[in-house]
Amino acid sequence: MAARKPLEKLQDEARCSICLEIFQDPVSIHCGHNFCRSCITQTWEERTTNFSCPQCRMTVSRKILRRNWELANMIEAAKSLNPRQDREVEGGENLCEEHQEALKLFCQDDKKLICLVCDRSKVHHNHSVVPMGEAAQEYKVRGYGCVEVQRSRRAIKSSSVLLLRVTYRKMHKFLEKQESSLLAQLEQLDTEIRKAHEEILQRLLEETTSLGTLIGEMERTYQQPDWQLLKVRAQAFQTDIKGLLEKFQGSEGSLTLSPPPAQVMLDPETANASLYLSEGCKLVRWDICEQDLPSNPRRFTFMPCVLGSRGFTSGWHHWDVEVHREGVWALGVVKEPVPRGPGLCLDPKKGVWAFRHTHDGYEALTSLHVSPLTLRRVPKRIRICLDHEKGRVVFFDAESEERIFAFPPACFQGERVFPWFMLTGDAQLKLLP
Repeated sequence: MAARKPLEKLQDEARCSICLEIFQDPVSIHCGHNFCRSCITQTWEERTTNFSCPQCRMTVSRKILRRNWELANMIEAAKSLNPRQDREVEGGENLCEEHQEALKLFCQDDKKLICLVCDRSKVHHNHSVVPMGEAAQEYKVRGYGCVEVQRSRRAIKSSSVLLLRVTYRKMHKFLEKQESSLLAQLEQLDTEIRKAHEEILQRLLEETTSLGTLIGEMERTYQQPDWQLLKVRAQAFQTDIKGLLEKFQGSEGSLTLSPPPAQVMLDPETANASLYLSEGCKLVRWDICEQDLPSNPRRFTFMPCVLGSRGFTSGWHHWDVEVHREGVWALGVVKEPVPRGPGLCLDPKKGVWAFRHTHDGYEALTSLHVSPLTLRRVPKRIRICLDHEKGRVVFFDAESEERIFAFPPACFQGERVFPWFMLTGDAQLKLLP
C-alpha cells in the first residue's frame, strides 16, 4: 500500500476540480488553476465578462486560457507507468462490482454509475445513459445555480436586517430627542403661562391704581379757573415742542433727524436656518427649506429671527427698513441677552420692543398683549428710532413722516440693544443706507 501513495497523490493532482476526472487537454487560467478545456469553456459559456475561477473565485474581465503542456505531459507519463495503474488513475477505485470495469457512465433512469459492460446489458438497454463527466457537470451547474440563489437570498436578507436595525435605531433616537424637546417646551410654556397670569393680575392692579390717580388729577385740573387751566395747557405744549426740537430738525414738519442714519447690516451668525441673507447682508427673505448652517450659540434656532450687526449702549440712533412684499414680519429692538430658542417672548418685559404685520393687520407688541394699530396708509419704508438714555423706541412711516407707534419709556441701564428682525412667508426686508 505504501507503494501506491505516490500514485494516489499523482491521481489527485491529475484530476480536474470541475468534472473530477483525469485532465483532458488541461489549460491554465488567470489565477494559475488548471481545468479541462471543455469544462472551463462550458462553465464560462454564457459569460462575456467577469470570468471567475470556479476554485478560488478570483475574477477578471477578459477570458484567459493557456494550454498547460507540462501538466499534459505529466499525465501522459503517468498513464504509461502500468496498465492497471493507468486504469486506476483514470477510474480510481470506482470499479463495477459485477464486471470489475471502470464506472464511466451514469444511468439517468436508475440514478447510478455503470460500466461499459452494464450499458450493453439488457438491464440498461433502453435506459438513458450519459458519460459520468457530463452528468456530473450537469449536477454541478444546477448546484452552482442553487448556491448562487441561496447566496443572493442570504445577502438580501442580511442587508434587509441591517437596514431595519439602522432605521430602527435612528427612529428611536429621533423620537427620544423629539420627546425631550417637546417636554422641555411644555415645561417652559407652563412656566411662562403661570408667570404671565401673575403679571396680568399685577398689571391690572397697577393700572387700576393709576387710573384712579389720573381721574383724581383730571377732576382737580378741570375744577381750576379757565385762565389757569389754559395756562397750564400752554406750558405743557411748549415743553413738548422743546423736547421734539432736541431730536428733530427741519421745517414744515419734515422728519429730519439730527444724527445721520446708523450703518446697520444683518448679522449672518445670528440668522435662523430658514432665513436667507443677500451677499451684502442688507436683504433677508424666508424659505421653507432650511440651510445647513454651523452650530452657533448666537444663532436663533426656534423662531425665524436675525439681529443687526451692530449693538448700541448709548446715544440716539435710527435706521430705515424697506418692506418688499406683504407677509408676516416684525421689526424692532432687543436687549441682550435674548433667548435664541423656544424661550423667546415678544414682550418689552422680556427685552423685546417690536412692531409687526400679520394677516390681520398691524400690531404693537406691548406687555402681555398686542395693540392693534389703524394706519392711514400701508407703510413701505419704516424708520426705527432708539433713544438709549431715555429708553425710547419709536416707529415712523419714513415716507409720510407719520408716527406709527411709540413704546413707553424703558430702562436699558447701559445694556447693549440690537436691531431685530423676524419674517416668514413671502415677506422680504431690506436695510436702507
